[in-house]
Parts: sequence; structure tokens; C-alpha cells
Amino acid sequence: MDASVVDTAGTLVALALTLFVFSYLIGDNVLYRLAEHIFVGVAVGYTVVLVFHTVLASKLLFPMVESIEQQNWTQFSLLLVSLGFGLLILTKPSRTLSWLGNLSLAVLLGVGAALAIGGALLGTLLPQVSATGDITRYGPRLGVFSGLVILAGTTGVLLHFYFGASREGRLAGLRERLVQVWGGLGRWFIVIAFGALLATTFISRLSLLVGRVQFVLDSVRGLFGG
Repeated sequence: MDASVVDTAGTLVALALTLFVFSYLIGDNVLYRLAEHIFVGVAVGYTVVLVFHTVLASKLLFPMVESIEQQNWTQFSLLLVSLGFGLLILTKPSRTLSWLGNLSLAVLLGVGAALAIGGALLGTLLPQVSATGDITRYGPRLGVFSGLVILAGTTGVLLHFYFGASREGRLAGLRERLVQVWGGLGRWFIVIAFGALLATTFISRLSLLVGRVQFVLDSVRGLFGG
């Protein structure tokens, strides 16, 4: 088959699916649902193939064959345990055997939680502490001001989530007032941070929309010789 015919057919399909998605602007309809189902089906199929080649085949099946050939029974036993945990997840749809899949989910959630905590500690908390104490990044004056702002904001956010203030003692009122004022400042820092994240998300989605609209215009011009 001619390559130009394949390219034209692919452009037509992509253009049609893009217009089907844009049809949601006038309300939920059959065309949008069709495009949605096609997208989900293609995504699931691609994910299954990708997982098979990048995980099951390369990380499990091929190493098992190699360990048998090399008679490395320790590695083979570990891979066999991994395969067993993976197969136990397939029992979750069954009402009588679903408890077997809980073993695999327990290991998966435990390892995932440990990795998430470690990633948050090393990737977020420690760099935040380092940035709070760094006052030389932007020069002497601006660096001191930036460090004070980061210190005030970080401390305010921590105080905003501090709900266990004791109301006993001589300084209980002062402490409660400090938590309220400084915690309120931390609340504004949270609002500003979420606003910046929302603006970043909007800009990225807007760039995607502009790209798809430009694709539609270029495809129409190319098909009609414009």
C-alpha cells in the first residue's frame, strides 16, 4: 500500500476523532462516547503490550529462562515468588478466592508506601529544608529576604496543620494566638501555591488545545489542497 494513502487515512482518522472529542462542547453525545471508548481501548491495549515487553518478558520470563540455563536456583526461586504474587492478584475477581489476592496487595501497598515516604523525604522535605536555610542563592540582600519568606511560609504551613495546641499553662493564650496568626499566613501560602499549580495546569492544557486546533486546521488545508 502506498505510504501517502496510509498517511492520508491516518490523518482522516485523527481528524475525525479530534472532532468527535470537540463535539462534547455541545453536550454528551454518541460521537464523543465512541472516541472515548476507542481511546480507552487503545490505551489499555498499548499498556498491556508495554507491560508484557518491558516487565513480564524482560524482568521475569527471560531472567527465569536464563537462571534455569545457568542453574542459578536462588534467582529462579526469587523470580518464581514474584510470579506467584502476580498470579495471586488474578484471583481478586473471584468471590471465594479473592482473599488470596490480598497477600499480593498487602506487599504492593507496603512497598509502595515505603517508596512514597522515602521519595517524599528525599525529594520534597529535605530539599525544602535546604532551600529554607539557603540565603546565598540570590545574592546577599535578596537572598536574605527570600530566605525569610521561605522560612515564614514553611513555618506557617506547618503551624496551619497543627491542631494539638494545649490550652493549659501561662503561655497557652499567646501560643494559641501565634498558631492562629502564623497558621493563617501559612494558609495564604497554601492558597498561592495551589493557584500557581492551577495556572500551570491551565497553561499546559491550553497549549494542548491550541495544538489540536492547529492540527485540525492543518489537516483540513492539507486534505483540500489549501
